[in-house]
Formats: sequence, C-alpha cells, structure tokens
Amino acid sequence: METKNKITVFGATGKIGKELLAFLSKANIPTIAVTRDKSKIKVLPNIEWMEADMNNPETLTQTMIDSKAVFLATNVNQKFVQEQNNAIEVAKKCNVKHIVKVSSPGADKDSQNFIAKPNGEVEDLLKLSGIGFTIIQPNSFMQNWFGHFSETIQKERKIFEATGDGKKPFIDTRDIAEVAYTLLTNPIEHLNKTYLLTGGVAISYGKVAEAISKVIGEKVDYIQMTSEEARQRMTEKGMPTMMIQTFLAIAEGQRNGKADFVNTVVEEILNKKPITVEQFALDYKQMFK
Repeated sequence: METKNKITVFGATGKIGKELLAFLSKANIPTIAVTRDKSKIKVLPNIEWMEADMNNPETLTQTMIDSKAVFLATNVNQKFVQEQNNAIEVAKKCNVKHIVKVSSPGADKDSQNFIAKPNGEVEDLLKLSGIGFTIIQPNSFMQNWFGHFSETIQKERKIFEATGDGKKPFIDTRDIAEVAYTLLTNPIEHLNKTYLLTGGVAISYGKVAEAISKVIGEKVDYIQMTSEEARQRMTEKGMPTMMIQTFLAIAEGQRNGKADFVNTVVEEILNKKPITVEQFALDYKQMFK
C-alpha cells in the first residue's frame, strides 16, 4: 500500500512558488521544493529543498518518488516545453496522482504569443499523460510591478505604459498561491479542470497610480505611451524581438478593451474576495517609496 504524502513544488523560488511554500509549511505538509540553485532557498518548517535540472530527467526522480502531487511552474525559455514535459513524464513514472500546472490565459499551441504558445503545448502534453491535472491560467500579476516598473515610481513618480485607459483584472500572486494550495490539498472536485484566474475588478494604470499615490503620500503620474514609444523603451532594455511583440500585443489588447474580463473563480475557490490593488499597494508600499 502506497504511503505517498508529499507535495513537490517546481518553481519554488518564483513569485508564486515561494508564496505556496508558506501555505504548505504552515499547514505542516511535507514538501519537496525543487531548485537549480540552493543559494536562493528560504528555510521553512516541513520544506525539504532538492537541487535538480529539469533538462535532465534522471535528476527529477528523487524529487517526486514520494510525492502524491506536483506543482509545476517555470519561467518561459527556449527549453520550456521539454523541461515541463520531462517533469510530467517522470511524475507519471513515479505514480504521481495530480499535477497543478501554472499556464497562461489564451494558452494555445498555435498562438504567436511567446508565452501562450509553449504553455499551450504543455497543456496538451499534460492532458494526454493520464495524470490527474488542474490547470490554472492567472491574469497579469500585481507582483510584476516590482523591478523596472517600481524603480520609475521610486525615481520619477511615474508609471509608463502603452495601455491607454484600458483595464485589466490584475491578480496578486498570494491569491494564486492560495488557489494552488487549495487545489493541491483538496483535488477531488478540481480534477481535470482548467481555471482562468482574475482579480476581483478590472482597473487601468491610472487607478494603479492612484492607489500607490495614496499609500506613499506623493502623487504618481500615469504616462500614456504610444506603441512605438513602448517598443523603443523595451528595445533599449535589450529585450528579444518576440518578447517585445508579445508585450505590445498584450498592451494593445488592454488599450482596446479586450482584457477587462473578470470572473469569480478565485472567490469561489477561496471563499473570499481577491486581494485589491489598494491592499497590494499598502502591503508593498516600501517597494514604491
């Protein structure tokens, strides 16, 4: 009789993964956190860190041999499909019963979007694997505002985007992680389903600027760029052409009112309202001051 009781987390040092580990640790669930680089780990109760290379299936067996479920989230790169398929194949050999995969809205193997295309390919592979699955497709993360976005607020008190007055239901990664935790620990009613995850309300970057202005006590201006201005800024940062084209298409969709769809999936799964942009800004105000 099998006694598999662990959960394996790929992408354990990522935006969602590190929040998921906090939930699993607090719930005293034995967890294998997988990383390529142990220098990035955070020590938590009930969390065992393992080094593995997703390009090398032989290193993955140790991470899943005692696991009943797997959380699969990795950054999109040229080897993304092969890496995630390696994890799926090894999970099958290890008799893992359930995989929660982080995908993207509009995932489609025939897409021209450099994020949606590989995620669509992996979704198809996962569905054909025979393993129970739940796919989550979260909207744009509020935590993606850390980095260059927050730096321009810190230095110039400005937000630069090419989305006009278009709105999008941005989502906090803490909500995504809590949804993933719920799916991993209570999988039965969620097996073989795909969920689009959105925030509770669609907002423009003007609203984001207002929320941040309020918590830091200084006015933040939203500067509406043209697509060409946005292209130039991304080119100057050295971003690959395909990535630039994808981000411009995403911005255009929001600008033209095609990104404002809101659903209640997060609220239904968690039995509470999603985190608002106002709460996000308050919780992370030091990132913007």
